[in-house]
Amino acid sequence: MKIISIVNNKGGVGKTTSAQSIAAGLSKFANARVLVIDLDAQASLTKSFGIQHAGLKKDSGSFITGEYEFDEIVKRVGDIDVLPGSAELIHREDTIKAAPVFPFNLKIALEKIKDRYDFVIIDCPPALYGNTRLALVSCHQYYVPLQAEFLSYEGLRNFLVYSAEIKKISPSTNLGGVFATRYNPKIRKKISHELINATKEQLGDVFMTSYIRDNIALSEAQANGTTIFDYAPNSNGAEDYYKLTREILERINN
Repeated sequence: MKIISIVNNKGGVGKTTSAQSIAAGLSKFANARVLVIDLDAQASLTKSFGIQHAGLKKDSGSFITGEYEFDEIVKRVGDIDVLPGSAELIHREDTIKAAPVFPFNLKIALEKIKDRYDFVIIDCPPALYGNTRLALVSCHQYYVPLQAEFLSYEGLRNFLVYSAEIKKISPSTNLGGVFATRYNPKIRKKISHELINATKEQLGDVFMTSYIRDNIALSEAQANGTTIFDYAPNSNGAEDYYKLTREILERINN
């Protein structure tokens, strides 16, 4: 079972869209058994799969704390299993952080289901503490979506410093790659090209060749509680996330 976290300390860069689309791509094109975990109290990933989250008590946090068994919490949506997020994650955070095994709580909990899935995809909140820390120490690889704008670039630098500290306590955690979102190299936007080129120079091979263009179908798919591959399989969004999923599989296999 390979565990992948989608992480960035800045909101609005495409974490949730990427987590959902990569999970769907792995299920559809690699015929993989996939579990997605929503660790954000805003529950955006949960909503994107069409799961009602209002008043939800059995969520990913209750799996981590052991309040409920995995099979009591998990939701099946098409071919993908979902551990939903909810506002209750905020209330459970103190309990999770107070546990003597913190920040390895999630990693330990996932050991119980390691034979059930080929991939686990974790969607993290836009923060560098708490549940993001759980996700980083539990995963084999993490991927960082980078929106081609100045503040996102500055946030990436801060995040990479933080992730280097995580590596010290979890040597098995590796940066899988950084990929651009809301970016099209064919469109003349000087600042975007300059930031992408600067990131490539800084990261080298860590910066991925795949990129995600602006595509309204991605938002429409989420609003309809489904994935881009089911909603608009011929769209730019589907094409871009197909390429990204293939590149992630290559990096994992290598």
